[in-house]
Amino acid sequence: MTINWQATITTTWRNGRLLVYVIGFAVAFVLDAKTPLAIADWLLEVILVWVAATWGTREEMTVVAAVGTVTMLAGLWSSPNMFMPLWIGALNRLVAMAVIWIIVSVSRSRLTAEAARLSASAEIKVLKGLLPICAACKRIRSQTNQWHNLESFITDHSEAIFTHTYCPACVEKYFPELSEAAEGTS
Repeated sequence: MTINWQATITTTWRNGRLLVYVIGFAVAFVLDAKTPLAIADWLLEVILVWVAATWGTREEMTVVAAVGTVTMLAGLWSSPNMFMPLWIGALNRLVAMAVIWIIVSVSRSRLTAEAARLSASAEIKVLKGLLPICAACKRIRSQTNQWHNLESFITDHSEAIFTHTYCPACVEKYFPELSEAAEGTS
């Protein structure tokens, strides 16, 4: 996957999120340098990734997740180690990084499903309005005043495909011997 950096930054800047990301990551880095290792200051990076996943594009979300991951790793070494051992802070940040990439994965799946839904809705053919149909033979008149068989008209103007069978009332009316045979086996 290649990222068009200029388009991503321009779109993000126009939407005002780039400023939010820059300020958010700067604040997160400063918080990491000023607060003890075990404090959940990495939560700000997770929130920024959630913002990108909710309102941003695929590329924007990936860039913000990558920057958030790097910021968390940098914060691991910049945080003062006052109360907890390094491994607890590393484990906390590892869990946070996993959450970030789970957010990205779920959001990518959501964007893919949304694109598929939009594509499918663009392909749907819908018959609308009044259809002039003959009361006797059930042929339909087109806009060019030509009469068409019902099945061929609907097949030509929609995605429907017809199969033919008989309902129980027609079987009884047109094929009484089949109707009696079915009753005899019951």
